[in-house]
Amino acid sequence: MDQVWENLHWICEVLQGDNVAFLVLLVSSFPAALFMKYLGSPTSKQTFSSVLALLQTWFICKGDTIIPIALSILSYLALIVIPKRLIGRITFHLTFSFLLVFKLLVFSEIFIPSYMTDAVLLLMVLRIVSYAYDYQHDDVLEGDNKDSKPSTSIAFFDFIGYCFCFVGYWTGPFYNYRTYYNMLHSQTLIRSSKLALWHMRWMLILLPIHLAQNALIPLDYVMEPEFVERSFLYKYLYMFAGFWTFKCKFYGGWVMAEGICIACNLGTEEKDDGSVDYSSIINIDIYNTEIQWELANCVRAWNKSVQRWMKSYVYDTTTLPKSIRTDFVFGISAFWHGVRPGYYLTFFSAPPMMKLQQKVGNLSRSYRAAHPKAEMVYRVVNWLFVRLMSCMFFLPFYILNLNTILNVWSSMYWVPWIAISVVIILGIALPTGPRPDKKSS
Repeated sequence: MDQVWENLHWICEVLQGDNVAFLVLLVSSFPAALFMKYLGSPTSKQTFSSVLALLQTWFICKGDTIIPIALSILSYLALIVIPKRLIGRITFHLTFSFLLVFKLLVFSEIFIPSYMTDAVLLLMVLRIVSYAYDYQHDDVLEGDNKDSKPSTSIAFFDFIGYCFCFVGYWTGPFYNYRTYYNMLHSQTLIRSSKLALWHMRWMLILLPIHLAQNALIPLDYVMEPEFVERSFLYKYLYMFAGFWTFKCKFYGGWVMAEGICIACNLGTEEKDDGSVDYSSIINIDIYNTEIQWELANCVRAWNKSVQRWMKSYVYDTTTLPKSIRTDFVFGISAFWHGVRPGYYLTFFSAPPMMKLQQKVGNLSRSYRAAHPKAEMVYRVVNWLFVRLMSCMFFLPFYILNLNTILNVWSSMYWVPWIAISVVIILGIALPTGPRPDKKSS
């Protein structure tokens, strides 16, 4: 028994306090999701999910619980007074202004919130903006599924219930109000417990890998003075391995969160052949994130629900020229994460790499089509290019502090800075080349 407690203590030390609390939240949410599925009325489901989210928030965030409560109530008050034709755009600006004030207070150390408070606010902002745009376009429903119709007013408890639904509350995936509404009002009980457990089987692989790597390759080591003194090769290999440690934490959290969605029938649909489609709540495609040789496809496979949100409410709503919309979306993504320089160094490194790959791909397409071996070489080189660049530019996202980032990069002879500069110059200098036709693309 003593050995069991020692092993548990070691796991807690490796995971660190915040990560242990995060894991407890996810594990406890699974049986809660199964229980909620069998609650009869939409009101019962809504009350249960909201109360549980508030209790979880109090358990983790303590007094900081008032912050997401304030955001949701202030947003509701704004929604009922803003003209309907402007409600989406104004709500976007108001919620992101709230985030900006919060981030600046944290950045200046005037206010030090708990670790998970930030995650709750980020995901709640997505829900609020989505709700506002959906209401503007008459896509917020009321009534039962049989006689549902567009809502003519914003119901307080429906809006708060959506903001505080515990499913996806901490990690995502993001889902719109219609998906939430369908889950509450669904009369079809899909037997999804085994399916959810099968989906979460990857945790049996991901958690041990994360524990081992976090013990052997702790990412915090890159911020130690000793790391700067290491050789260039050691630092690069350490970052390459650390990048997988960094991703593995997200893989595990998202896979488990997807299983929780499946358990309570959120975003699931039973087909005629008896199979269950739950593609709408899939947030991570691990295979394509690791295998794809084009950065654009890797990005699409990562945090897919937030990608859809950015496409619907940022890319499609802006009046900016299409040539710079992708850069604008990455800028909003960085701003959504925070105000620290590391976020912007990471997010703004992606568009130049994507544009360069697109141009090189267009220019070499006809040659690769005629030479199959050249196509294979092209894919391998691109795969290496994406991984080598990514392991350098995930680091600012993790470190965040500009002085520490520059200190690490200077010890690497500014290779990351030189590499991205070359990418930007080539991306501008190279011609666009012939674009693929619609059938081939």
